[in-house]
Amino acid sequence: MKGLRFYGDGRAAVEDVPVPEPKKGEVLLRTAVSALCGSEHADYLAGLEEMPGHEFAGIVEETNGCGMLKPGDQVTVNVIKGCGNCYFCKKGQPQFCSSFSVLSGGHAEYAAVPEQCCIRLPEGMEMEVGVLLGGDTLGVAYRAIGKIRQDWARNAAVFGAGPIGLGVISLLKYYGYHVSVWEPNPIRRQYALDLAGADEAGEAYDPESEPKADVVFECSGNAAAELSALEGVRPAGTVVFCGENYRELKIVPSYQIIHREVTLTGAFYYTRQDFYDLCEIYYRGFDPRSAVSHIFPLEEAPEACRMFFGGKTAKVLLKR
Repeated sequence: MKGLRFYGDGRAAVEDVPVPEPKKGEVLLRTAVSALCGSEHADYLAGLEEMPGHEFAGIVEETNGCGMLKPGDQVTVNVIKGCGNCYFCKKGQPQFCSSFSVLSGGHAEYAAVPEQCCIRLPEGMEMEVGVLLGGDTLGVAYRAIGKIRQDWARNAAVFGAGPIGLGVISLLKYYGYHVSVWEPNPIRRQYALDLAGADEAGEAYDPESEPKADVVFECSGNAAAELSALEGVRPAGTVVFCGENYRELKIVPSYQIIHREVTLTGAFYYTRQDFYDLCEIYYRGFDPRSAVSHIFPLEEAPEACRMFFGGKTAKVLLKR
């Protein structure tokens, strides 16, 4: 089969690799579509031994000791595999399991996937829609918006217009918010306006001249943007961090949170129930493809990576 490999220093190639063999409790998935994710940038630069790809959907080709799925079923994949026995796994929140692992291998023609990580698509749903509703772009975005009181505020600000930021913008517009976007990349600023429907977009937030928002979503993971997000929210407002940042962030809680009664929270991945909720709003008219700018065949994945990780695109899909 063909699969995408990351060799480091921005080098990628599509090569012939063995078809994986599903272990007991796994399915062999014939991947129909996968999506590039900004979190893969580090692996793209450093190199990765295993096959990348953690947003993908496809058709079950065969099963090994599975009880729910059968060949021919169309599924999307929630790539967080929990232990299955802890409090959070039993609640359907494996992303909080203390021993969870993250699946990969979606940027190939086939992938071996635990049955417990597969979510059957509604009958007739297109694969492109399934991978978007069951991936980071809209899964994280939906979870982030679920952190705010939707009966209280209608002015929102979004810092960062990468794929997750675009997902947040498109959902906020669906729910009727006025959305201001702050993004230094002019290409992604334009995508925020043209694809996701933002009301206005600027390069950088100026706390001295710009109005403050009721709710703020920080989607870049940039420490300076996280501080700007805290500056850009009104008293009694809510700030949601959903861009990954593993570095230090220095704040003064009394000034930035306590005295202004700001709620600061985060959003991490999505659950099976989040996917079902997203399906419901999709059937009510929400278009998940509003975050997508480019679709490439798998054979052109190296060029897709060059453009995506170079900040030249919005969300990118790789079709088989």
